[in-house]
Amino acid sequence: MENVKPELFPKNGEVTFIMPSTNAIGALKSAGVNRKLTVSYMEKSEWIAKKDEPVECFFLGFKEATDAKGGTYFMAKLHDGEKAFLAGQTVLIQALMNTKIGQGVSIKCTGSSKTTGGNDIPLFDVDELNINIFDANNEE
Repeated sequence: MENVKPELFPKNGEVTFIMPSTNAIGALKSAGVNRKLTVSYMEKSEWIAKKDEPVECFFLGFKEATDAKGGTYFMAKLHDGEKAFLAGQTVLIQALMNTKIGQGVSIKCTGSSKTTGGNDIPLFDVDELNINIFDANNEE
């Protein structure tokens, strides 16, 4: 097999940067953190630990995923104003099925139920808030 030389993109190895000014670099070094851009997954144990604490967030749609057996399932994309996170608990997904994208929701884990296999399934109350990030006429 022939050695293939890695090639930079765009082609021909040309890469263009916009260089920040000295002032911008100084401002970067002293800038505070705004919002976390890394998406995390909120596990069932985290929901159960927050029992009866409402989590207010924006519903940003669903992400389709495939499990190890090839089955399709959905995860809710949510943002609480500080961080983006995914949640895949079936009861929560079902509650959000008819929710408009951008809708503010309050999600409260009310406890859990045991399956016949002994697994904990979190139970939720989901309420719509009077705000949608895509609605110009947000109610107050």
